[in-house]
Amino acid sequence: MSSALNHPTLGPLHGLSFPSTTQYRGLPYARFNGRLKEASVHSGPISLAETPYDATQWGPLCPQIPNGIKFDFALAGVELPHNADYKQSEEGGLNVVVTVPKTLKAGEKLPVVVCFWPQGFMDLQNLVDLSVKQGKPVIGVAFNYRLGVLGLLASKELNTAGNYGLKDQVLGFKWLQRHIEGFGGDPSNITAFGESAGAMLLSALLQLSTPLFNRALVMSGSATLRPSKAEHQQEALYNDVIQALDLTSNSTEDRNAELNRLSPDDIISKLPPLVHVGPSIEPGFLDDVVTLNTIASKTKSSWCDEIVIGDCFHDASCFKTRVLNHPNNAEYFINCIDTTLPPNEATSVIKAYNLSPAHPADQSLVDCMELLTDLRWYLPILHTVYDDTESSTKVSRYHFHQTNNFDCQWKGLAAHLFDITLLLQNHRHLLSDEEVGLGEDMVQRFLKYAYGEGFTSEDERVDGGEPVVVWGPNGKTKILGDEEYDDSMRKGRGKLLRGLGWEACENLANALQFGIKK
Repeated sequence: MSSALNHPTLGPLHGLSFPSTTQYRGLPYARFNGRLKEASVHSGPISLAETPYDATQWGPLCPQIPNGIKFDFALAGVELPHNADYKQSEEGGLNVVVTVPKTLKAGEKLPVVVCFWPQGFMDLQNLVDLSVKQGKPVIGVAFNYRLGVLGLLASKELNTAGNYGLKDQVLGFKWLQRHIEGFGGDPSNITAFGESAGAMLLSALLQLSTPLFNRALVMSGSATLRPSKAEHQQEALYNDVIQALDLTSNSTEDRNAELNRLSPDDIISKLPPLVHVGPSIEPGFLDDVVTLNTIASKTKSSWCDEIVIGDCFHDASCFKTRVLNHPNNAEYFINCIDTTLPPNEATSVIKAYNLSPAHPADQSLVDCMELLTDLRWYLPILHTVYDDTESSTKVSRYHFHQTNNFDCQWKGLAAHLFDITLLLQNHRHLLSDEEVGLGEDMVQRFLKYAYGEGFTSEDERVDGGEPVVVWGPNGKTKILGDEEYDDSMRKGRGKLLRGLGWEACENLANALQFGIKK
């Protein structure tokens, strides 16, 4: 069933009607100006009075690797039910979905929440529905943006610094400033939140000098996971792409022509499934590489009022096929630790994570996963919270410990992306009452945050440290002091890793993930 809106700047729209919300899909927010080129914001009307825009159908996704959405949904442990019929388009992929409560009153301006998820998790209809039921209605917004090589490739030969996907997102926020008020949203009250790759990109946006949003919820990802690449790194990646496309013997002019002639499928299908693309250092846009040593100052943006950061206890489950897939994980990890750290420190780490080649493979997998999670997810949180104390930006934190109950390899673990499944409630029928209840509690706290009421309240202050929100296990939410949390829930490992120094931890994480440098 469709619902009509006479939008003051976009023109008349037909949206898709749900019991408590209306969703406007496939709205163009930017104009595609060509492959490997910056887009421009879509500023004018998209419809005429006599021909309303049909916003009842999903817009196409930006091109991505085959089965990319399937992979996203499978990270929760099982392949969650999803619409597998999404179309893809370079020209039409820069579109947005806006979900609006039907309870909206004339002249009302609601808080706006903008999500950056893996692209299979774009539907905020249930989240907005819950916001209505909980008495804190919000407007939900989800952007499509360019991904992978087509969104980030850079080279001198291309005469571009890349970053197209990031700049698409910047255009999305510019579009919001022009048009969200026509949906009943408040352009001065925007909360951005993202998970995994979305959190990495959100972390990059926080480095920009241009104000984009008021609050950020950075979930299971940071700029240290996929740091901005220097020129020589982008050139090396570009050469790998050219070689994979069999264009090394072509002239520069012919290569550029061929890169623009090939279809997205032709390019993506010839590349390895996991190409380590990332943002580029670009003076005036992204100026530096973010390390554990600099993440606090780069994340605590002067224009963002409050930041919430957090992780899942077993976030490194997403590295199963790329890192945690050795015949003997413990043996490989111990070798990396012994090679990277001094003997006493190496022994302390091996003991703290109970690593032994003699342990069963399943046990070693979890032990190694916890070390990699702490290095790549937990430690950046600690550096963000404790470093750069002169910043005025308020930083809060959470940690997700609710264990996955699906019949899958991650059953019993707080795996990567399982928190999305609870927060968005898009698969509510597959969840237990315990999981549904925890998800609703997560939503309630997030909505208070989006309303500017803070992630934690004054009555949740704790003695002896800053409050830490802990979601799970057993469907419970609790508030712990930061030291109590590290001692009781992480076995003091955060303190141990911080004591090694940021550079040693970064070197160890790189060795585990990419191999020991020879």
